Amino acid sequence: MKADIQTLKMAIKHLPPIARKRAERDLGIAQPENEYRVFVYGTLLSNECNCGRARGARRIPAWTTGTIYDTGFGFPAFVKDGETRIEGELLIVNSEAFSSMDRLEGYPRFYRREEIDVFTAHGRSRAWVYIMNRLPAEAKVIHSGDWRKYRRGGQA
Repeated sequence: MKADIQTLKMAIKHLPPIARKRAERDLGIAQPENEYRVFVYGTLLSNECNCGRARGARRIPAWTTGTIYDTGFGFPAFVKDGETRIEGELLIVNSEAFSSMDRLEGYPRFYRREEIDVFTAHGRSRAWVYIMNRLPAEAKVIHSGDWRKYRRGGQA
């Protein structure tokens, strides 16, 4: 059943957002209005300093590809370019938690949101991810793609 839903979602992925939402609703595969999927890769991860911003979230281990950077300010930044496996979590949050995360990320001025493919043990899913609008000049690539490992002094 999940594979069928994913197939349907992929078939309508090219539609503009409003038309896609209408098609999802008509096909019976729409996400509840107050539920959001967000891929997190840094301080919003469980047991990290900002995890409380996603209070009540369902957390699923997940990954995507791209590049993450150490901004030099105690939090990472994600860029879609790159083929590194980025370790993180897929959070399923309500609108209150989503708004709290937006405030933390300085959305839309500091970070913007984009939908990307993320992967879990159950397959592929679409989720929002926060992408920094302008990387600091001194930002360093985290080659491992794992913020926690990097922060604990593991390989960059």
